Amino acid sequence: MGVAQQDEIEAIRKELQLHRNWLDGKAGRRAELQFRDLSGLPLKGARLSEAKLSGADLSGANLEGADLARADLFGADLAGADLTGANLAGADLRGANLHRAIMTDVVLRGADFRTGRLISSDGKTVCDNAAVLTEARLERAVLCAAKLTGCDLSGADLMDADLSGADLSQCVMVGVDFTGANLEGTQLAGAVVEASALGGAKHLSELARAQLAAPTYRQLSPMELSIAIRQHTHWVEAAGTAGARLDLEMVELPAVDLSEKDLSGARLRHCKLVDVNLQGARLDMADFAYSDLSGADLERTSMRGASLKRANLAHALLAGANLSPQPMSGGREWPANLEGACLRGTDLTNAALTGAILRRTDMVGAITTGLSVKGADLTGAKRTPGEGEATVQRRRFRRFATPVLVVGSRRGTYKTRDWSFGGLALACPVQGFEAGEKLTLLVASPAVGDPVPVQAVVTSISPEVPSVGLRFEPLTDELKALLNRLVPEHLRYR
Repeated sequence: MGVAQQDEIEAIRKELQLHRNWLDGKAGRRAELQFRDLSGLPLKGARLSEAKLSGADLSGANLEGADLARADLFGADLAGADLTGANLAGADLRGANLHRAIMTDVVLRGADFRTGRLISSDGKTVCDNAAVLTEARLERAVLCAAKLTGCDLSGADLMDADLSGADLSQCVMVGVDFTGANLEGTQLAGAVVEASALGGAKHLSELARAQLAAPTYRQLSPMELSIAIRQHTHWVEAAGTAGARLDLEMVELPAVDLSEKDLSGARLRHCKLVDVNLQGARLDMADFAYSDLSGADLERTSMRGASLKRANLAHALLAGANLSPQPMSGGREWPANLEGACLRGTDLTNAALTGAILRRTDMVGAITTGLSVKGADLTGAKRTPGEGEATVQRRRFRRFATPVLVVGSRRGTYKTRDWSFGGLALACPVQGFEAGEKLTLLVASPAVGDPVPVQAVVTSISPEVPSVGLRFEPLTDELKALLNRLVPEHLRYR
């Protein structure tokens, strides 16, 4: 550390001591630390209420439990700062950068995050925009009566936050988690947010809901996409020294075919990718955070180290997908991140999620046969419906309509409507069948081997279709071997 740097740190420490004296009514003065670099100082629990910190660099600073009530943080850089449990009530945070800041349990009552212009002593405009709160962690934060007009809160976590009476007008809130958030009296005029994202919020009025603005997604033409993928392929092959990374945000690519493509390292955040075909694609270290991939085909994809943070993967196909850690230099590993992702009804047959971050994922109704989650972080993951939720039927095994099996019993010989490793549905008249009845079946595939005997129990009778559902009791090794020969390698039951 140079002499000049040591002198600067000593001067800042002296200023902080004078501020503490000022707060205690002793000889001292209010701290004036505008545009100063405070990023490397130990500020945990610091007493900085009413301090002048406009334009200060507090990026990555540890301000856990600090008192910053009514502090002037106009245009301050707080990116990645830890403000857990800090008090910022009434603070001036206009134009501040709080990207990825940790603000769990923080008090921001009456804080001002609106647009403001900050000009340094040399006349240079340092900021002229509303505060940036993208991907900020604001769980249980107290934001009642806070002024957030026009702020970018994309990807922020507002779980159980108190936003009562806050002004969120014109805010961009794509990918925000509002689960349990209190929105009583919150102003939302012109706020850009998916209405479905507010389903878990509390006290949201119909008037406020009617004032929301749906996100606008840019449409990419097939030619534009083709060119972008060619550039990305060049970028991958040249290890980033040529071509261009595929980098899309707020783009809609409905049901496009990207199967078998190498999109390693691609960035497609906040995108609408419903029913997209990515079967067999290479997506290692790709970033799909906050994107809608519902119904997407991701079978057999390699997604090592990929980010799917808070992505919607409801009813997507992830059978045989590899979401294990990506090996890095120095022997480190980068885990796949599915924190807060929706995996409702997702087919995870034989998928590898070893070591993955699965905190607060919703896996209700997912098919998990052969799923590996060894070493994964499953803190807060939900695999059964919560109180007040409709029960989602959880199927352990994936169903197949083809090939059609021939099933013989004492009632006759019928063909299957569909089947799985757990049972089957027969296309047949329902007269004479009774729920709970036990039957001996002979199951055969015309193209593979001899019929295999198995015991089964009638589980459902559907006169409208008509069909009868049966569960194998048990699935024998002989039948499992037969069925495994009928499905692709990555869907086999091991």
